[in-house]
Amino acid sequence: MYTALSGAVVATVLLTGCDPICTNGVSKPGQGQVTRNAAGTCVQLVVTRPDAGEDGGADGGDGGDGGELPDAGDGGGEPVPDGGACGAGPGWTTRVLDEESDNISGSFVFDAQGVGHYAYSKKELLYVGTTRPGDVPVQVQGVTRPFEMSMAVAADGTRHLMFEQGTAVGYAHDTGGVWQAQLLVTGWSSALALDARGEPHLLIGLLPPQVGYVLGTRDAQGNWTMTPLAGVGPRGDRERMVVDAAGHIHIALVRSNSLDNQVVYVSNASGTWTEEPLDFWLLMSSPRYRVTLEVDATGRPSLVGSNSQGAWLWTKEASGWKSYGLGAYMSRGPALVRNAGSANVRHVLLDDADVNAFENGSTSQVVVRRIQGTSASSATPPLVLETRDGGNAFPGPSALHVDDQGRFQAGFFYVHYEKDLDGVARPTTRGLRYAQYCP
Repeated sequence: MYTALSGAVVATVLLTGCDPICTNGVSKPGQGQVTRNAAGTCVQLVVTRPDAGEDGGADGGDGGDGGELPDAGDGGGEPVPDGGACGAGPGWTTRVLDEESDNISGSFVFDAQGVGHYAYSKKELLYVGTTRPGDVPVQVQGVTRPFEMSMAVAADGTRHLMFEQGTAVGYAHDTGGVWQAQLLVTGWSSALALDARGEPHLLIGLLPPQVGYVLGTRDAQGNWTMTPLAGVGPRGDRERMVVDAAGHIHIALVRSNSLDNQVVYVSNASGTWTEEPLDFWLLMSSPRYRVTLEVDATGRPSLVGSNSQGAWLWTKEASGWKSYGLGAYMSRGPALVRNAGSANVRHVLLDDADVNAFENGSTSQVVVRRIQGTSASSATPPLVLETRDGGNAFPGPSALHVDDQGRFQAGFFYVHYEKDLDGVARPTTRGLRYAQYCP
């Protein structure tokens, strides 16, 4: 029995005529400004710009990423001309998108054109933004206290977003340029992925005493069906999901207990739901270590995560799962992408802070490593993560894009931990950052 929630649809504002400001996709902050959605459609939206200088509200954990520790953000850097050519020489350029998010359980993705899209909670409201210069985050009306967000962008530019609100799972989209949101069922927001037709699939964890997951899909009339994942064990967390070209579902998740965090792979590629626990355990840490999942054109899955020996690429081969070392890196916010022009080349975003960095305050940096087949090769120079005031920060959920000129774009949430001399945690800032590396 899955409980459907009434009063589901959240109204937004109406599509209106286009203002000339839409010609370059830039909209000034303020109410009722005209802007473009990801598809390039000119739309009128009630735009609320989160006030960068105001307090971020009550401090709390980020959904398991910090235990009793709060989280915080990173800042500074030079402006980044998103989508522009590299002209200032090699190296990293970066900018903070916001540094007062409520948690680091938001979502960051890049579309096929290399534009970044992000969703996050600020002052207990849901905002969605892009990395286009001049764009400001848009509030999705009617959603409060969003958590565990997961977003994807379809080929036509439509953005699909899943979020958690209390014990309910919600879904929102901006089809036609207007954001609409609804609460679907009770449960935990776990992962969202699009199939080859651009249709959303929602992985939803069941509330106790129920065990496991359901998969949400919708028909042509927009009605949702929740199908149990028969044969899959208890719900985990930090889920990632991919729908391959044949329509098969691939899921990576982490099952935690008081001692360890085991990585588990789940799929229906064989015709039935099966799960495969890997001989791979993530460390306990704050923020949490994560995994990232990638599936090639043949439906073969790979994932990246880290343990005390560093980061590892795990690939499912004919003889089973095999692991390949990626070096002395960590996976607080990993991202793995395959090159469009060379199927044998991938790039992975990793960080290099030591295992106990959240306690000893050591420096945190991110790098992008090239993977040729299953062998790690070159890496970018490191990008040091800092808050706007220079505090040390650690990455959270992230995304990576590589274009055909070899330019890397990365977007990620981050957190900074700060304690008084007596060891008591103080309120901290959480944020999200966009960065570009030119070779």
